[in-house]
Amino acid sequence: MDVGASNAALAQDDLRAGVQFHLPVFDGPLDLLLHLIKRNELDPQEVTATVVTEQYLQYLGVFEELDLGIAGEYLVMAATLLLIKSCALLPDAVAASEEEEAAEDLKRSLVDRLLEYERYRRAAERLAEMPLLGRDLFAGPGQSSPQGAALLRNAPVWDLVDALNQVLKHLAARSPKSVAGTTIPVASRVPVILEALERWGRVEFGTLFAQGENRQLVIATFLALLELLRGGAIRATQECPFGPIWVEPRSPAELEATS
Repeated sequence: MDVGASNAALAQDDLRAGVQFHLPVFDGPLDLLLHLIKRNELDPQEVTATVVTEQYLQYLGVFEELDLGIAGEYLVMAATLLLIKSCALLPDAVAASEEEEAAEDLKRSLVDRLLEYERYRRAAERLAEMPLLGRDLFAGPGQSSPQGAALLRNAPVWDLVDALNQVLKHLAARSPKSVAGTTIPVASRVPVILEALERWGRVEFGTLFAQGENRQLVIATFLALLELLRGGAIRATQECPFGPIWVEPRSPAELEATS
């Protein structure tokens, strides 16, 4: 049986069985904060910058749209950012001295956690880039390393959410504000994605949503995309950080190696 077809069938069976999408698909609030800081070219000390707080809240809005069931730690982080921001805006510095001191303590603690997380993240990335015995040090029979593979990077999930947000904004700009929608099964979008990849081989993220007529269809397609990525049937890559996202199917050899 074709490995790709087998993976697709398993993904569809899982979805029909009622797969629950939980936020652990993502990497946690510290990872999101680090992503926003890098995207805005800020220093980790500026974690409570207005732009970071605003964009963090926008992400929570997208999570709510996706009905992922936001984990409590994300809400706690949002409350922390808003508390620090509100204390910084208090008009009476004398009366608010205790609040400001508490806010500074919160900020220092948050910055320390973020810097520590960044160190561990960098170490993990360096380990992931090291050659692995049997994967990079020895080529399999009849196999060779694909040319140009080193030029690509796996697209972070936060960039996928960014791209989805752009699709939803574009859709809102040209669609009625309220539309009587119907429930669209996520499983029904899996074969649509796989068919598009089989036809074109490699597609830009937004192309998968070119025919999106409503938000329900776009969201169902995105959740199906996440499930295929999680199952390893496809991959999403970028040529540079925050660059265009390309989606492509994994080769039969890759699928067999990971099965």
